[in-house]
Amino acid sequence: MSRWTTRALGAVGILLHALLLILAVPTFVKVNHLAAEWPLYLYIGLAILCVLPWRWQHRWWPLSLGGLVLTAFIPIYLLFPGRSQLSADWFAMLATRFRDSLQSYFIQSSATVPPLLSLVLILAVVAALMILFVRYRLWPVTLIVLVLYLTAVNIFNGDDLTVTVLQQFLVAIVLALVQQLQKQRLRWPLVAVAGLLAAAAGGLLQVAAAPHTTLNAFTAPLVDNTAVLRNQLNTAGFFQSLERFGAGDARTGFSEDDTDLGGPLFDDNSVVFTAEDYEDHYWRVETKDDYTGRGWISSIGDSVSRLQGLPTTLPAGGMTAPVSTTRHVLTMAFTAASDYVPLPYGQLTLDSVDQQQRNVFMGWAPTRNRLITGGRLRPLAGVSRLTGSYQKYRYTIQQLENAPSPMMTAEPNQFRTDLELPKSVTKRTRQLAQQITRNAATYYDQVTAIRDYLRDGVQFIYSKVDTPRTPKGRDYVDYFLFSSKTGYCDNFSSAMIVLLRSVGIPARWAKGFNGGNQVGQASGGRYTYQILNSAAHSWPEVYFSGIGWVPFEPTPGFTNPDERQQTAQNTDDTSSSTSSSSVSSTSSSSTAARRSSQQAAASSSTAQNLTSTPGALPWPLIALGIGAGSLALAGALAFWQRRRLRLHWTQWRLRHAAEQPFPTVFRRFDRQARHFLSRPAGETLADYYQRLGQTLHLPADRFAPVVENAEYLLYSGTNEPVPVITAAELTALQTAVAAMLAGLKKGR
Repeated sequence: MSRWTTRALGAVGILLHALLLILAVPTFVKVNHLAAEWPLYLYIGLAILCVLPWRWQHRWWPLSLGGLVLTAFIPIYLLFPGRSQLSADWFAMLATRFRDSLQSYFIQSSATVPPLLSLVLILAVVAALMILFVRYRLWPVTLIVLVLYLTAVNIFNGDDLTVTVLQQFLVAIVLALVQQLQKQRLRWPLVAVAGLLAAAAGGLLQVAAAPHTTLNAFTAPLVDNTAVLRNQLNTAGFFQSLERFGAGDARTGFSEDDTDLGGPLFDDNSVVFTAEDYEDHYWRVETKDDYTGRGWISSIGDSVSRLQGLPTTLPAGGMTAPVSTTRHVLTMAFTAASDYVPLPYGQLTLDSVDQQQRNVFMGWAPTRNRLITGGRLRPLAGVSRLTGSYQKYRYTIQQLENAPSPMMTAEPNQFRTDLELPKSVTKRTRQLAQQITRNAATYYDQVTAIRDYLRDGVQFIYSKVDTPRTPKGRDYVDYFLFSSKTGYCDNFSSAMIVLLRSVGIPARWAKGFNGGNQVGQASGGRYTYQILNSAAHSWPEVYFSGIGWVPFEPTPGFTNPDERQQTAQNTDDTSSSTSSSSVSSTSSSSTAARRSSQQAAASSSTAQNLTSTPGALPWPLIALGIGAGSLALAGALAFWQRRRLRLHWTQWRLRHAAEQPFPTVFRRFDRQARHFLSRPAGETLADYYQRLGQTLHLPADRFAPVVENAEYLLYSGTNEPVPVITAAELTALQTAVAAMLAGLKKGR
């Protein structure tokens, strides 16, 4: 093999190793809520350039290590702590935030690694893996580390990473082959073992991610047989210690107290309620209008209006837009009796609460847009089950764009509480709002300009665990906008409302839950959704003339389906008008129809065992993909090594050619010889084989008996019986084939 071929294979190996790292980047970015993937891609490329000098000269290792450390600041600068000038102040801010991250994780025993600390750790891992491969060619370490990381994400986050892991193993197969070719030996058993490992790993992850599979047959006995041990651990306080360690600071979930927002927040993935609906959407529990500089309260005390009997239609809550004639059937079941009731956007009709049609107190708090259950004798009584239907509000994006400022026609004090700001709101916050909306031509443009400013994933960072507490004496929004620039939904929603109010736009704070996890299919074309405590969310609502309160989503990485769907261009309802007792079993939402068709195409019945969970790859597709990829890879390798394979095949046949007719064996060898060294027209057989012997560095008389016998049979014209090949002739041909294989290895 030539020097340039060896170098080319080395470059291909480095690129394949980089691809292993690149495949894991999207998962890492998603888990840590980073703004972008490309800074990490950039660092992987820079790490290659830094380590290459160490590969060429061992004494250059200080240069490589120094380059890896210095270039690590590039992705850190691009992702943390937001856009700021590169200066000594930036390094000081970075050091402070890194110290806070260490304290949050190690000293305060947080259960989740803060994103800044996680980013630094992953950059260190990338640098170490790059050194191990480029300098020492230890690619299996990279594969093991990445697969373990992806498996952990699959287990703890529930993300389906089967395809990513399969891609990792397939790239590793090609990388192993390149490494073997670079060493001038191709071990086919390694290819077979690697392919089996890829198939086995993909299959195991698919089974592990699927409920109600044969995996339960293994896990159920394990759970049953360890009950005594787990009880002993519980008595010893083991699980309580884990809970204290995992709890750290605050946990996600709906809270009545919003007076002091901020600080780290850790996910609680327990189920709050299950809903049967046509699509996912935000679930609003209540609204608040009084921003205090530290959090939110309601400016006016609750005045609950009793709802008379069931079924009953809830008040519109300030909405003036018309409603669709299509009714969406809704069923909600709470894991534990809940004293708050999340509701979808739209005109809602309650049919039953806890399967009771009367003698149930239901009240509506108009100042908070909240459904109250219970009464004087049963304040905030818990709800276990609720059924009803809702009709979506109808308005178009054009209506929003053409809507004038409601302040032009507002009655005195109509929006007083929705425009008030405390003295803690700083002058620079108000100036920022003016600056953002300076070029906005319409009322709607002002709203979306502020929303888009906050959704900038580089200017601001979304993180639950890395969000600092607001210092004493600082305004909550001011500290987020100008100092920390890191927060979660409460920070972004509060900031948007304060900025909107600063330019005279009425806005209020809504809280509840975002979306839900689709876990199955219900009757009537509906789906079953699980809403977790970790889905607790907040967002702003903005008032539009002729429409009412419209939800917006300023938090990066989140999309409010109600904002996306209700502001789409609406057409006349295709379904006929129905009464409250006759509901439609189909959804007018084109989004729901698309989702239904996609899921119908991607999944099938459980009896067919094609798909275990929504979003998981069907088993036939996995097998087909593995088979097609393996065949394509094998075909490409066979074509690449066709000369070598032909010689190996000829060599094997010569080993079993004893006592075969000489002409048959000679013709078989002669064809391969001419592939190796061409024979010009007019060259005699003796001259050709003499030249072949010289090329292969064989003795001059090596082919003499073979050529003599071949020429005799070709030119004698005798009718004597065809002789069989002799042992000496067979040995000469076998030696020549071995020499040809050796010549291919040397690049001849």
